[in-house]
Amino acid sequence: MNLLEINRIKSIGLKWKILIPFLCFAFAGTITLSYIGLTSQQRLIKMEEKEGMTHFYGLFLEEVNHKETEALSLATLIAENPEVQKLLAERNRQALNDLLVQTYVQMKMDFDIEQFHFHIHPAISFLRLHHPERFGEDLGVYRKTIIEAMENYVGVSGLEKGEEGFGMRGVAPVFYGMEMVGTVEIGHSFGEAFLKSFHRRWGPNLALYEIGEGNSYRLLAKAGRRFRAVLVGRREAVTLDKPTILILPEDYPDRSILLGPVKDYSGNVVALVEMNFDRSETRKRLTQTRNLMVLVGFIAIAISFLLTFLVASLLTKPIKEIVRQAEDIAHERRESRLESRPMDEIGTLTQALNVMLDSLKKRRLKIEGHARTLGRMVQERTADLLASEEKYRTLVENVPLIVYRVLEDGTTEFINSYLTESLGYRIEEAVRDKDFWRKKICGEDAEDHKDIFRVCFQEGKECRAERRVRHKDGRVLTFIDYAMPARDEEGRIKWIEGIMMDISPLKKLQERALRTEEIRILGEISARVAHEIRNPLVTAGGFSRRLRDSLSEKDPHRRLAQVIVEEVARMENFLNILLGSIRPFELSVTEVDLNDLLRSAVKRQDDHLKSKGISVVEELSPSVPKIQGDKDKLTQAFESVLKHAIVSMPEGESLFLSTTQMDDNFAITLRHRLSHLSDEDLEQFFFPHIEEEPESTVLDLPLSKIIIHRHGGKVDLQREDDNILTMRIEFPLKGAVDGGG
Repeated sequence: MNLLEINRIKSIGLKWKILIPFLCFAFAGTITLSYIGLTSQQRLIKMEEKEGMTHFYGLFLEEVNHKETEALSLATLIAENPEVQKLLAERNRQALNDLLVQTYVQMKMDFDIEQFHFHIHPAISFLRLHHPERFGEDLGVYRKTIIEAMENYVGVSGLEKGEEGFGMRGVAPVFYGMEMVGTVEIGHSFGEAFLKSFHRRWGPNLALYEIGEGNSYRLLAKAGRRFRAVLVGRREAVTLDKPTILILPEDYPDRSILLGPVKDYSGNVVALVEMNFDRSETRKRLTQTRNLMVLVGFIAIAISFLLTFLVASLLTKPIKEIVRQAEDIAHERRESRLESRPMDEIGTLTQALNVMLDSLKKRRLKIEGHARTLGRMVQERTADLLASEEKYRTLVENVPLIVYRVLEDGTTEFINSYLTESLGYRIEEAVRDKDFWRKKICGEDAEDHKDIFRVCFQEGKECRAERRVRHKDGRVLTFIDYAMPARDEEGRIKWIEGIMMDISPLKKLQERALRTEEIRILGEISARVAHEIRNPLVTAGGFSRRLRDSLSEKDPHRRLAQVIVEEVARMENFLNILLGSIRPFELSVTEVDLNDLLRSAVKRQDDHLKSKGISVVEELSPSVPKIQGDKDKLTQAFESVLKHAIVSMPEGESLFLSTTQMDDNFAITLRHRLSHLSDEDLEQFFFPHIEEEPESTVLDLPLSKIIIHRHGGKVDLQREDDNILTMRIEFPLKGAVDGGG
């Protein structure tokens, strides 16, 4: 391209200089956006497909694990049958077969089991209920689950290959007395029935291949459509430690395939599962989207060309006219001002030409007018600032917040009068003491992230913290403190400005809501546990008593049966505690003297106190007002707490009981020594439990805590040295009592 051609290109009209680049940009942008959109959509769809296929593979492995766990559960249930234990110990094959043949038929119908097999030491087949005629062979060579169950005396489950192929098996040891007499095995078939069940439930087509020597593959079972040549020719893409996903393989462009390893009990990959999914609908949707984007792109290019042409024409027309008028001005053929235009680029050019014709006088008058206007605006702004400052000071003094300004050396430069109203300190005390903010507000041992001097002055950040601040009269209040550094023109921090809001009432409401939620959750859990164990416990108790009564006094097994009866009775007592703590009740609210209730509760425990030689040291405040509460329920709660203290105390100790009034609360303190007190005992103090003392086997401690909470109270436990427990119970002197059920 020579210089003449370059100059010719440069000399084309402004309209085409605008039109050609915009048209190229529109074409390139449309193509780029279409390509990005299509590729992004394809990538997202492939990612979703991979996630979905991986999810189905996970479901397949979970189903295998579920079958293994189910088989072990059934095997364990059979192994715990006393008649099975006895017959296997006696090696009575026929009687064992007669006993369990109906059970096998029922489990085959209900759980779809295939194998029901008994073995004896070392790993000899004793009885196959699915093939009673076959027994006696040694299975130890290839049945590692049987060997492990016999050697470790524990149940074992997993995928394992036997004489009849792969199975999801569970093997449980069978004990008779204190001796292991064999094992019992329950197995699900890992074959076509399992795959068809998974196919019906989840939909994907499946095929299962066994891995042989030299990485050869043999089809074991299938469900739905499978591919004859998926594994052949693609073995290099198959890894044995994680699933392989093939999207749009060459010979199956409308399918997506997952090849996943299946591990046996020992952790070895013994099979591959093939899952294939139809993606023809996805391809159809992608084709439609591509065609639509191409059509929209061409339409957008055409519209862009038309709009650009119109815009270029509108731009060049006034420019040509202004050029003609400028030539008239240059040749003194025009002295009047140009016609005014809208204030765009063309209007700016027109205005510039008109300015050339204006006189200096007009410029001077305009400047003087601006000066007068500026002076008036300065006066008005100064008056507004003075008024705003007065309004701000009035607002700061009346808001229910502590507003402050603190310098780096601790000097309180400003603080509003709400300090006195909320914390009792006078403003002069805060301003006079440079350590006031560190000692009284932040605290000398404040954490780094709550120290406003460290966060604001050293790190230059805003500080937002929740603080527990002590009132001048000793009360502890909770505040939200929000402080921020103020900087000068050079960026240096001058001072800290902040506000503090008292949230103590909100914290009390939060604690009450948490206690209410704790009671609700405890009730739901207890109800669920009681429902789950009640019927099995009643059945176990009945059978254990029948077993004990059927044995003679001289039978050595009668003692073992008696232990079972006693432990079941113990569990029944535990269940009574649980049911008692969740049973709804209503409060009958009257005026109650808590000192009288405590004296009455102590008097009822005189016999227990004397039997253990325990003395009670009372320090009851005589000037405590009455509270609103249920007299009977509070008495029940105090008696349970005192009874637990007496039962758990060593003999000859002292029990300290005191009451006092603090602010708007009535506090009861119970302090005594325990034989043993661990952190776990402290955390589970109010959990349902049974004491070992025969005279006090059932304690309603959970119900006691619920009663206290229903009266708006709270309980705090603290462990001191030498296993001393301090229990502090607080009741509000004024407050709502939850009287509902």
